[in-house]
Amino acid sequence: MIYILKFIAAFLLPPGLFVLLGIILSAYLWRQRQNFGRLPFGLSACLTLLLYFCSTLLGAKLLGQPLENRYSQQPADAQVIVVLGGGSVGSAPDGTERGGLMSAGAARLLTAARLAKQHSLPVLISGGQVFSDGVSEALVAERILLQLGLPQEQIIVETQARTTKENAAYTAALCRERGYNNVLLLTSALHMPRSMQFFEHYLGGQGIKVAAYPCDYTLNPQGKFNPRWLVPQLQAFDVTCMALHEYVGMAGAFLQH
Repeated sequence: MIYILKFIAAFLLPPGLFVLLGIILSAYLWRQRQNFGRLPFGLSACLTLLLYFCSTLLGAKLLGQPLENRYSQQPADAQVIVVLGGGSVGSAPDGTERGGLMSAGAARLLTAARLAKQHSLPVLISGGQVFSDGVSEALVAERILLQLGLPQEQIIVETQARTTKENAAYTAALCRERGYNNVLLLTSALHMPRSMQFFEHYLGGQGIKVAAYPCDYTLNPQGKFNPRWLVPQLQAFDVTCMALHEYVGMAGAFLQH
């Protein structure tokens, strides 16, 4: 019974609701094709199918899995862990402080803290203030690492970068300044392929080795198909949009190089 209720609820809330409305509109346009022609029906049907595909776990897996599976968590002989910012909320309350990390940034930072303690490595946090009403992600992350017990001398902050390209460029300058030749890059699995494009270009061009350590996975790499994959879900739609963002970014990075 619970699965039936979940299935019904999926089409009463976005994005399933929009898929349902698209189906109703397409059916109406098909019945009125003699008045409107076939083109409106074709456009409506195509857009509805596209929205449905993007809203399902099947679509999310087809687009996101190749990105998340490209790199694995391989330990490397690194001198420093580089963590990329994943978004912050500048005025969010955080105990007696203000400013918090969004889910991706928090997941990355937690993984970095664990690795730093396990391997006694410094953590270089790269992330500046993207919007005027925001806050530097690196400074928020630094405060959280200190609260988690990582000593100040083990933390390096880079507060200027606003894009992945700038993350790589400013990190390269800091690594050159501090004499780091082996870097462990830590970011979300979806974001890792695009990040490696920039980091291999900027750091690799200076003879600095970059190893990938993806985290913050959004998809189950060993999940087997089940009917739930075909039901519209907001989480799946979010993953699909993030994956498309990464593909567009990778294409842009390729053209820039």
